[in-house]
Parts: sequence; structure tokens; C-alpha cells
Amino acid sequence: MSEYKLKIREQTLYNRETASLGKGRAMDLMYLDFCKAFDTVPHNILIFKLARHGFDRWTVRQIRTWLHGCVQRVTVNGSMSKQKRVMSGVPQGSVPRPILFNVFINDIDSGVECTLSKFADDTNLGDAVDSLEGRDAILRDPDRLKEWAHANVVKSNKAKYKLLHLDQGSPQYQYRLGDEWTGSNPMEDLGILVDKKLDMSQQCAFAAQKANRIVGCIKRRVASRMKVILPLHSALVRPHLEYCVQL
Repeated sequence: MSEYKLKIREQTLYNRETASLGKGRAMDLMYLDFCKAFDTVPHNILIFKLARHGFDRWTVRQIRTWLHGCVQRVTVNGSMSKQKRVMSGVPQGSVPRPILFNVFINDIDSGVECTLSKFADDTNLGDAVDSLEGRDAILRDPDRLKEWAHANVVKSNKAKYKLLHLDQGSPQYQYRLGDEWTGSNPMEDLGILVDKKLDMSQQCAFAAQKANRIVGCIKRRVASRMKVILPLHSALVRPHLEYCVQL
């Protein structure tokens, strides 16, 4: 996944949120997570979805052969286990990995009432909650996503479910996620710290803190910095300061 696509996704999401807040509407955002999402994609379901999405037979057959040819084994103290065929997951580091996962997760919003935003395995849904209909939709949608996860043999990571209430003084609601009730908390979305006012001061301070730690490491570890300071700064420091700087 390119950083360009990540920036577009974040900008689209924040534009929608700020537009709603500008109109005086309260919003609730729910951040969802799946356990080891890339490693638990069932091959048989993925192949079915490839065919359903219109991939030609030759392409589907090649991908099936590639996935079914994956094996793994464990080595402990020089002793190797027997090879065992891998029945799930898209191979790490492979070029088709993000494409295959996007095909697999593409239908996750089927039947979902709220606006759902996807970036790889990072998913969130949200809606205006200044009406009873909006609050009820956010209550219903997690159950629909749970049904999707069950049908596609992936597990929800409820420990990482988060809720963010964006408001202009409106009351905050609690939602039941599984067996627990959750309230609004500041959270990190794809490396961006978000609070209920969409204030970026925390994110700026966090980015500066990380950059300063790296600068301090360079000062301690590099004896002669005259020739390498600019390349090191460009490679190690600037990415933290410029990450999603458009927001």
C-alpha cells in the first residue's frame, strides 16, 4: 500500500468529518481490527471471490496454483519438522499480496448502513449521531461485520476496537462491542493521533518527539557528521515530520 493512497484515504475521511462538524453535527467513529488479517485469508474463499469479481480463468488458475504451492515447516535447535501445506494467508512480501487482500475484503461493507472506510486491514465506520437513526445504525453495523467475519473465517480483534466521539458539545453515547461497553477515547488511526476536536497538536508533538529521538541517536552514534548529516536527516528524520503532513 503506497503512502499516497494512505494520504488520500485520510484526507477523504477527515474532509467528511470536518464537514459534518462544520454543520454542527456530532459524529461517532468506530475503529475495527481483525486478528492477523493478512495471514488468515482462507485460500478457497479467496479463489471463489476472484472468480466472482470477473478475473479470467487463466489468472484464477495461476493464483490458485501459486497459493496451493506454499508450504511451511518449523526449525528448532537444528531439527526440522515435516513440510505442511499452508491453507490460508497471502504470502508476505509478494507483489499480489495487497491486491488479493483487497479482493478478499472488498465485500465487507455489504449491508452496512454507516459510511465504512477501508485501507488494507484497517477499517472504520461512522455516521452522524444527532439522530436516533444514526445511533441505531452504528449499533447494528458491528453485528453485520461480525457476521461477515464469521462467514469469511476471520476473527475480530475486539481488544483493539475503539470509539471516537466528534462533537460540538452534544452528549456522548456508549456502545456495546461484544460483551463490553465502550466510550469515546482519543486514538491513533494509521499513525495519526486523533481527538474529538480533530486537533492536530498532539500529532505534531508526537512527530516532533520521534524526530528528536532520532536526531539524538545520530548525535550519539555518528562520530563525524559533516558529510552524512543531510542524508541521515532526509532518510531518518524527515519521513516522521512529513508523514500525512497534509492533515
